[in-house]
Amino acid sequence: MLRTYVVNTGSGWVTFPGGLVRVAEANGSVVSMQRGGHSKDAWVLWDSPVDTFSLLRPRNEPLQLQRIPRVVPSRVADNTFWLGRYVERAENIARILRSMVPRVRRAEEAELGSLIRLHGCLGLRKSKLPRRTPAKFPLLEKELLSMMTDMRRYASLPSTLDEVARIGGNVRERLSADMMLLIGQLRGSMHSEPDTTLMEYPAMLTKCLELLSAFSGMERENINRGSGWLFMSIGRRLERAIYLTRELRVITKPLPMEDAPFLECLLEVADSSMTYRTRYYTTLQPLAVLDVLMADDTNPRSLDFQLAHLVELYEKLPRHLPADLLAMEEALDSLRTIDLQAITYPAPGNPSDVRPPSGKPAKRTQSLAHSLSEVDKFLAELENLLPSWSNNLTSQYFNHARTLPIAMGQ
Repeated sequence: MLRTYVVNTGSGWVTFPGGLVRVAEANGSVVSMQRGGHSKDAWVLWDSPVDTFSLLRPRNEPLQLQRIPRVVPSRVADNTFWLGRYVERAENIARILRSMVPRVRRAEEAELGSLIRLHGCLGLRKSKLPRRTPAKFPLLEKELLSMMTDMRRYASLPSTLDEVARIGGNVRERLSADMMLLIGQLRGSMHSEPDTTLMEYPAMLTKCLELLSAFSGMERENINRGSGWLFMSIGRRLERAIYLTRELRVITKPLPMEDAPFLECLLEVADSSMTYRTRYYTTLQPLAVLDVLMADDTNPRSLDFQLAHLVELYEKLPRHLPADLLAMEEALDSLRTIDLQAITYPAPGNPSDVRPPSGKPAKRTQSLAHSLSEVDKFLAELENLLPSWSNNLTSQYFNHARTLPIAMGQ
């Protein structure tokens, strides 16, 4: 398909030579950018001397040094924001799957609940697991395979990586050659043969996470700190915070004894196992996990860290919404007023045995800010606010439509 261009000169229309050529995918009959299509150059042969006029500065003329920030069109800002979100989403999905796959066959029946809880942290709209009857191991294996192989399934790892490649291609002029090479490798990192067994996938997931880590390193070290980087970083922090709130809400409710392994999986998914062990060794307790993954401002995987950086990054955006910035600051302040040391948590398997971390008898009356239910309420509010901040950002910068901002507590 050839798209040509014309210009109105005031006395008539002039057609530009050449144009934009779109080519369908190998086995497709429809030219579509969303279905594997690509672009090609159109060359127009000319039998007369070629005009040598150029708007480019001559090579022998000295350049004037300048550091003017590059203007970022809304289309580029939109793509970089969603590139950050999809890269972070792919990493979270890969980490959850890598934690589940090695355990699914060797887990005892009692540990199946922990894997089901971890699967729920994916936040899938549609699942192959039954809703009313308890899931069995074969069904869980089938679900995991689908998440690692089904390109057509929404929110599967291959489809998410495909979105990373598609969006990265849209802003390839803003990314280095090395970053585009990584994006291409990511797209094929989960390719498997029909006879690939379930136990072969952890190695593939590890390779995928290595590529994602390399991309993250290049994003932090190689991209200029302009508006494009700000949108990408905000997208990543938003997406990581969304997954964290979903995961942390699971342990704001008393865990049965058989679901205690979920804490180990959660630390593994958040890449915080070593951080936890240096403080508490191998003793796993929900409040200590909450402290590491929710309130530790030095842990780059904690919720506090994400909110603090969201405030810092969002404030640097031009024309940012003051209401959203205030809501982010209030959310961070609310998180930092929670005193986890004063919260009582039922011992695993014995909800009536309520003891604080110090081991002293629990008080009958507690401040609402120090109750476990209030922590869950805060996380539930934040889980709704995070997508609303993303929508407000889209409205303000990408589609130029005005929507009402949402503040904390509303």
